[in-house]
Formats: sequence, C-alpha cells, structure tokens
Amino acid sequence: MRLMVALSAAMLSACSGPERVISIRQTIHHDDFEYSVESVETMDRIGDRLPAGRFYVVTFQVENRARAVNHRWGNDIAYLVDEHGREYENDDSAQIALAHVDPFERKDSYVTPAGATERTRLVFDVPRAVHEPYLKVRGFLLVGDVFDGDQFRRTRVKLF
Repeated sequence: MRLMVALSAAMLSACSGPERVISIRQTIHHDDFEYSVESVETMDRIGDRLPAGRFYVVTFQVENRARAVNHRWGNDIAYLVDEHGREYENDDSAQIALAHVDPFERKDSYVTPAGATERTRLVFDVPRAVHEPYLKVRGFLLVGDVFDGDQFRRTRVKLF
C-alpha cells in the first residue's frame, strides 16, 4: 500500500512544475529519447503553395539513446504554440511540397532504432500576427519521465 501511495505521489508531482524554455539545438529529454530543433526558417511560399500566414519550417531531430528499444513517432510528434496559447499542427501537404522542392527523407511514420538518430522537416502555417512561436512535443508518459518530473511535456523551444 505504501508503495502505491509513493508511486501515485511521484506521478502527480511529475505532472506539475514550471515550464522550461530552451533554445534551438538544446534537447528535450523524454525517457531514452532526445528531441531537438536543429534549425528554423520562415518561408512565404513552398513551390507554388502559399500559406494562409507564414510557413515555419523546422528541422526536427530524434535521437534514440535506448540500448535495445526502437522509438516509433510521426510528423505529429511536435506542434507550435504561440504567445496566446493557440496551437498549430504540422501541415502534411506543405511538408510533402517541401520534400519535392528541397528534398529530404519524409515519411508518414518513423521507427528510429536504438542508438540511431533521425531528422525530418516539419512545416507549420502560422498567422503573420504571431511573433513568439514555440515548439512543443507530445508523447506518452514513460518510466523515465516519472523520474525526471515529466519534463518533456513542460519544455518548449523558442523559435524567434
């Protein structure tokens, strides 16, 4: 019974705490996985495709530091949030267009083997009125997250 109470308390404390802001090329730790924004650029068009606002193109990296476990993830692993808390998802069709005009290995889903690193480029169509976009990641709570206070959910990358 004491063990259950201790585990419950640890999980509750893991889900609370201050938000952390990091810079480009710093990592977001999620269990055995490290996520980072390697670069960001804005574009007013991708090929013939025009955004409703402005395209933010983010080079996103996943490093799998596990010894034996693959890491499955998709283009929805990250999203942008603005200074007002509004969220923006990866624009799949703009990402596909980008892969045609500036080739990179785009997949619908990724399986990063233990010890490997993969990159992709994500594309977000963000209103021009947004001046302070941040990137955040999503995922399931894993064992290592309990011990580090679930920091991946509370970390955001400053893109401006």
